[in-house]
Amino acid sequence: MSEILLDVRDLDKRFGGLHAVKNVSMKIVRGEIVGILGPNGAGKTTMFNLLTNFIPPDGGSVIFNGQSLRGVKPHKIVSRGVARTFQLCRPFVGLSVLENVLVGSLGPRVHHHDLGERAMQLLSQVGLAAKAQTPAELLSYGDLRRLEIARALAAEPELLMLDEPFAGLGSSEIEAISSLIRTLHKEKNLTILLIEHKLREFMQLVSRVIAMDFGEVIAEGLPADIVNHPRVIEAYIGKQAPTVVES
Repeated sequence: MSEILLDVRDLDKRFGGLHAVKNVSMKIVRGEIVGILGPNGAGKTTMFNLLTNFIPPDGGSVIFNGQSLRGVKPHKIVSRGVARTFQLCRPFVGLSVLENVLVGSLGPRVHHHDLGERAMQLLSQVGLAAKAQTPAELLSYGDLRRLEIARALAAEPELLMLDEPFAGLGSSEIEAISSLIRTLHKEKNLTILLIEHKLREFMQLVSRVIAMDFGEVIAEGLPADIVNHPRVIEAYIGKQAPTVVES
């Protein structure tokens, strides 16, 4: 039987009159790569923020590895095995690339006799070893995306949450990041939950899709099924205007 790693039930969040997340439920099986799909404003990033408690939910439950994450501080959630990246890259300014990854290694899940060596291994894995001593703020946007992933991996997560890892990248950079994600999934047996707008690359990467619109789940299934789902098509393209027949 497949093991449920993340079990989300009736998660709900309002910001005044805006119902940003509407009683969302989902289950993530250990070892999956699952994508959350939806147009701008669908509630995807808000969902990530609720799962990691950067924003407290108004209702519902988040169970990870059999334990509730409700009310748990974000850094404690990382200690339990959930790490994430952000839409906007947030390096520690004033620290080198290597030092940024070392900060991610300070949690209680990391047991390694040489953290510097381990950090360099992670940088090599994401293609940044040659820039280890570069100040993080001097990296290109694509390299910042790589650094975000390396820093998240430094915490030894079981669940890696990636918020738009392809945003702002060119086709060659997207291909490299896609390959990296596949390698991490295979070699580290990571469970990966990701948000992305670039549909072609997204659909080639994930094994299952959860589609959202206006804060609620509108479809769930295999990529081939989701791209042809009427509600998903409507969310991205809109309802077809009625044909006007002139008399």
